[in-house]
Amino acid sequence: HESLTMAATATNPLDTAAQPPREFMKRTRACFRCKLVKTHEQFFEEGCDNCAFFQMIDDRDRVVECTTPSYSGVVSVIDPKSSWTAKWLRLGKMVPGCYALEINDDIPEGIQAEIEERMEGRR
Repeated sequence: HESLTMAATATNPLDTAAQPPREFMKRTRACFRCKLVKTHEQFFEEGCDNCAFFQMIDDRDRVVECTTPSYSGVVSVIDPKSSWTAKWLRLGKMVPGCYALEINDDIPEGIQAEIEERMEGRR
């Protein structure tokens, strides 16, 4: 009985979920690469759960560089691997969390170059 419970919780997608934003009205930001939405403080304290290579933890300037407050819409994804919505939004490989539907800001050139370098390294 106990082993079944442990096995079930070990595969629970929420075990790896990003913390939802502590507040939605002010100070939320979306990651330029994956569109994960968190507060500025959450990015500062935890970084981006999908884009650790941005190295935002304990670096407020880096949080401002790699995220934007200018986004439209939010979708909450609980199980990205089985959600058709997550797949349609290209979030299937991301951690469960809250994601912007659209970024309304231009990605800074330096950040775009980092993203492209990262993507080339995965091919």
